[in-house]
Amino acid sequence: MRRLALRGKSDRGFSLTELLVSMGIFGILMGFTFSILIGLMNQTRDSQARALALEDMRLGLSQIDKQVRSGNVILDPSLEILENADVGKFYSMRIYTQEGGEAKCAQWRVIDHDGNGFGNLEFRTWDPAWPLVGEPTGWGVVAHNIVDVGVHPTSVSQITSDPATWPPFWVDKPPGSVTKSQFVRITLRLRAEGGKGKPASVTTVVTGRNTLFGYSSTSCSDVPPA
Repeated sequence: MRRLALRGKSDRGFSLTELLVSMGIFGILMGFTFSILIGLMNQTRDSQARALALEDMRLGLSQIDKQVRSGNVILDPSLEILENADVGKFYSMRIYTQEGGEAKCAQWRVIDHDGNGFGNLEFRTWDPAWPLVGEPTGWGVVAHNIVDVGVHPTSVSQITSDPATWPPFWVDKPPGSVTKSQFVRITLRLRAEGGKGKPASVTTVVTGRNTLFGYSSTSCSDVPPA
């Protein structure tokens, strides 16, 4: 009888209430675990997208740098009009350059085609003798997810004093400077699509050395339709 009693006691399992409580605790723990894993996966994906976008942007800045350094004339972005590139002043820049030993007009712009707050860094080129010679290339996309954070300065003093208002393109002429060199300041702000927080900002200043040699300021003044 004692052996049977011991066997019955050892064979007893969990009650239904205990099973439900255990399953509930396990479900809560699994929910926390999966939420952490999903958060880490999203962070990793956003970081990778951000890194790739930053790399594209840096490549674009490198190309602009080469064109500006070989630039004969850098047209003032503050004089750009909507008809030139479908964007307003300071969001487009034209360069008469001899990059690679070939004279050409290059135009850069930051544009948001969809109005969703994320734009592209784009460029195109054409022959300086256009429309008599050649056809312009189409707009090529160099970088995505460029953010327009409402940077639309109204005065030069605002541009020079407040970095938060720096536009994408600006030809810097220091007060009182007598040099003919042109210093181009380029500021691009980037945020991975769907990302939150303050966008990453990249600013660089390049000098157009060839502007010292007296090329006509009317070069590349004929602009193909945007």
